[in-house]
Amino acid sequence: AMAAAGSLAGGPRAANADATVDASAVRSTKGGAKYVVVKEGACPKADFTGLLGSCEPRTGSICIIDYTGFLPNGQVFDSTEKKGGKPLAFKLGSKQVIVGLEQVVSQMLPGEEVQALIPSALAYGEKGVCTDGGECLIDPNTNLKYYIKLKSVAAPPV
Repeated sequence: AMAAAGSLAGGPRAANADATVDASAVRSTKGGAKYVVVKEGACPKADFTGLLGSCEPRTGSICIIDYTGFLPNGQVFDSTEKKGGKPLAFKLGSKQVIVGLEQVVSQMLPGEEVQALIPSALAYGEKGVCTDGGECLIDPNTNLKYYIKLKSVAAPPV
């Protein structure tokens, strides 16, 4: 009887370990954006310690990303990868992109690709993206999905 109890005790534990692995695939930012890493990134070989500033993004880093933004229904509202598009360069922490994008990118490494869910509060919030006539590309209070590739990171120019 003891052996049976022991093996039963082992069962749920093993299942829990599996569940934890799945949950750990979803990472979060302090503001509540969630993302899953599709492809791992790494520090460039020339800067494997990160001292040159081309590895982990910091405030002021120049980040170059490719991204595609999706509405909840899956419709693309913006992409750098459309015909004639080019990657977006922005300075981290200077609000050149929505807060949710900044938060996710700040936790990425060069070459990393993620799928992110950016809550409305970290995106376009209650205003949305609307014309004066009231037509909205992005409705107020819309949570957005982004596919983001961090192409490179550079230290801010001195």
